[in-house]
Amino acid sequence: MNFNQIVRYSLEYLNQSRYYHWQTESYAHHEALGEFYNAFSESVDKMVEAMSGRTGEKISIDQGKVELVDYNGASEVIESLEALRSSYQEFKESIINLGYIDIEDIIDDIVHSINELLFHMRLK
Repeated sequence: MNFNQIVRYSLEYLNQSRYYHWQTESYAHHEALGEFYNAFSESVDKMVEAMSGRTGEKISIDQGKVELVDYNGASEVIESLEALRSSYQEFKESIINLGYIDIEDIIDDIVHSINELLFHMRLK
């Protein structure tokens, strides 16, 4: 996954996580999803700005449509979070030899936020 793809995926997931936040009937999940949305949004913004600062290039992503999935329980959210985490780990591997330690640190923060939400979503 390249930089533009991870940004596109992140923007899609931001919308999806906010939608889950609005639809869940669990107050604990509602709060956890809201906290994740805020942390993830801030981290994605930092990542895009840091990468643009490093490369001098503006972000350019595919403007395709986004389809949101209705909230059907924690297991669906967990599955989607695990896929998001895998994508970020894959992206980190793709830049590890570039020496972009600042970007790697931001990715670590994103993965931390994902893991934290996974913990909350798995609580009964």
